[in-house]
Amino acid sequence: MSQDAKEQQIQKISHIFHAYTTSRTLMTAVQLDIFNSISQGNSTVEQVAQNIHATTRGVRMLLDALVALEFLKKKNQIYELTPITATFLVKSSPDYVGAMFEIDDLWNTWSHLNQAIKTGQPPRALEQEEKATEFFPHLIKSLHAMSIGKSNLLADKLLKGKANIPLQVLDIACGSAVWSIPLAEKSDKVIVTAQDFSQVLQSTKTFVERHGVEKQYNYVAGDLKQVDYGENKYDIVILGNIVHSEGEKSSRVLFQKIGKALKPHGRIAIIDMFPNNERSGPPFPLLFALNMLVNTTEGDTYTLEEYCQWLNEANITKVSMEEIAPEFSVIIGEVV
Repeated sequence: MSQDAKEQQIQKISHIFHAYTTSRTLMTAVQLDIFNSISQGNSTVEQVAQNIHATTRGVRMLLDALVALEFLKKKNQIYELTPITATFLVKSSPDYVGAMFEIDDLWNTWSHLNQAIKTGQPPRALEQEEKATEFFPHLIKSLHAMSIGKSNLLADKLLKGKANIPLQVLDIACGSAVWSIPLAEKSDKVIVTAQDFSQVLQSTKTFVERHGVEKQYNYVAGDLKQVDYGENKYDIVILGNIVHSEGEKSSRVLFQKIGKALKPHGRIAIIDMFPNNERSGPPFPLLFALNMLVNTTEGDTYTLEEYCQWLNEANITKVSMEEIAPEFSVIIGEVV
């Protein structure tokens, strides 16, 4: 290997090693209300420091780092928000995604990755109701803003040729109901049954009401492992980023219940992160599997090949991976 090649590889290793610094910098800015402070007219180091009750030395270093990361602009020692920051990281913005950065839960669990790999046990299990109701209200606020655009595209796909037909939709572990709300918005003939833990559903209702589709929603509180979804009831079942936290055993049981709950030609839409069948890429689904290792008891990410097997066992035999948008694919299965 040439010296130039060695230097390139060393830089790659160094960039990955130091990636935590950018993550922690952004989280700290959100937690200290830096962006909100600047949006309120505090534009110098001294003003921001006084507003958030911090030292000028620390604030100056943080603001300059945020300028380098392009979350702030600076001219003549005056700091301003960039468009991306004003849109997504100021709390008053309707597109605010910073709620998930307001707490250190994910940061802290990842610090236990060594132990989780050795023991196979997470420092906490988010699939349990007590932990879920503490964590998910923060997460779903961010995920709603992050996912609503993709959800609208998926709704167009699921409603194609069916917008004027009455449709019963089941949204399992619905969170903010981000994956079902556009269905209701696009067709007043859609009726959604939203299921999640009771405390999570309190947050769900606020999002449903914000979108003005509350008359099209019913709610079922409980653990998805225990809820009876009935038989031959639903035209569409949505699993939005839930299989990865349940793990294989629980998910295969869940698919059996869904197979019974779907009407003939009913469809299931599975939104998740999918590694290739060799589990050699892409990076994000495989890194997210580690996220499940430190946050759940059985969670993982799964391939299309695995989903096909499990869905076929549940009599959902027509299965495909549909590209809804660049870097956004969904598994859709149909009872034939």
